[in-house]
Amino acid sequence: LTLTPSRDGVDGDEATTKYFVALPEPGDQKFWEAGDLVGAGSVAALGVLPDGLLVELGTFFVNDEPRCYLRRRQDGGSWFEEDFIEFLPDAHCEAIDMKIDPTLGTLHVLVRRKGGDGLRWWLGEIASWGKGVKNVGLGAVGDTAEAVAWKDGLVAVCGGRPVGNDLDAAAWLHRPNAPVETLLFDFIKPNLGQHHFAETARDCVFSGEVLVVVGEAFGKLEFADEKRNHRFVVEHDTVTDSDTWTVAGPGPGTQSRALAVDVDDQGRYLVAGFTCGDICAADGELRIYKPGGQLDWQAPLGPLNSEFAGPHDIAWHPAGYMVVALADFDGNALRFKVQAYEPDSFVPKWTFFPDDMQGLQIALALAIGQFGEVYAGGIGAGNFPAVAYIAG
Repeated sequence: LTLTPSRDGVDGDEATTKYFVALPEPGDQKFWEAGDLVGAGSVAALGVLPDGLLVELGTFFVNDEPRCYLRRRQDGGSWFEEDFIEFLPDAHCEAIDMKIDPTLGTLHVLVRRKGGDGLRWWLGEIASWGKGVKNVGLGAVGDTAEAVAWKDGLVAVCGGRPVGNDLDAAAWLHRPNAPVETLLFDFIKPNLGQHHFAETARDCVFSGEVLVVVGEAFGKLEFADEKRNHRFVVEHDTVTDSDTWTVAGPGPGTQSRALAVDVDDQGRYLVAGFTCGDICAADGELRIYKPGGQLDWQAPLGPLNSEFAGPHDIAWHPAGYMVVALADFDGNALRFKVQAYEPDSFVPKWTFFPDDMQGLQIALALAIGQFGEVYAGGIGAGNFPAVAYIAG
């Protein structure tokens, strides 16, 4: 807040002081940090603790080897030395995703770690900030993980698994005191057998008892002359153990991918991704699907011009709009970019660029604070972890 005093009154009269309060406009920069404080690295995920403080999960480098860290920040973005925690110390570790229980403060962290037999995904649990890390799950060599979803004690790791010469999208469900449940998602068209498409899961989220998984299926649909990538949304009912598939048809372009998903206050699925032609020059796109797969709305984000631009994350804001994290590519450099869209509007509600726009920058992760603050994280100039606090 900015308080500006104004004096009222005339000579001989008692003067009163009035203060005019200037509130930040939506999309205004409240805090930005990107510098050599912990070395090179990036922010992979953000979450909010029950006390409202922000936590970032990221990767930094020690002697050119990746390490994983958690960092807690105060309301204004500041942090103490003890707020920076390296976990799995001395292990080759790459941060992937994190979800925080908003009531209990339990942190569910997903990373990629390297052992003597190769790279594996690893799921850890921290009961509350400052507590020890509990080992929850470990993927097999060859499995991939891209995201973690959480709901009332049920944790899902979403990614992919090789099946013979094919690739299936996959999810691993972790319930308290129960063996892990492995789900494989293979898109099957009528008159075709299994494994005619190679599926890759990019993100997932729970909507009630339904696990919503998004990504792309590589194969030949009826409108295509060759195998292409096609956006998919899979709704897996964890109670009935049944799947509902929605795979994109033509337009715009012949290819598409879904990269991020969230759920709005009506239970609809917010999907961020891109479309392109046979030669893939990606155009960013937002879509809203109703449960069951009916397309409710879509809007273009414009040319991305780089595979690194994203969009990388999407989040629903309680004020009734969606926020997307991506990068703007001007032909020479990538710039950290966050945009907000109201459903049914094709014009951004607001767009955020940091005041410092030097060098390569990418917005990778989002979180929404208890009072509507928008937090964004990713890569800043110099390949350093970057965090922004934005007025929501």
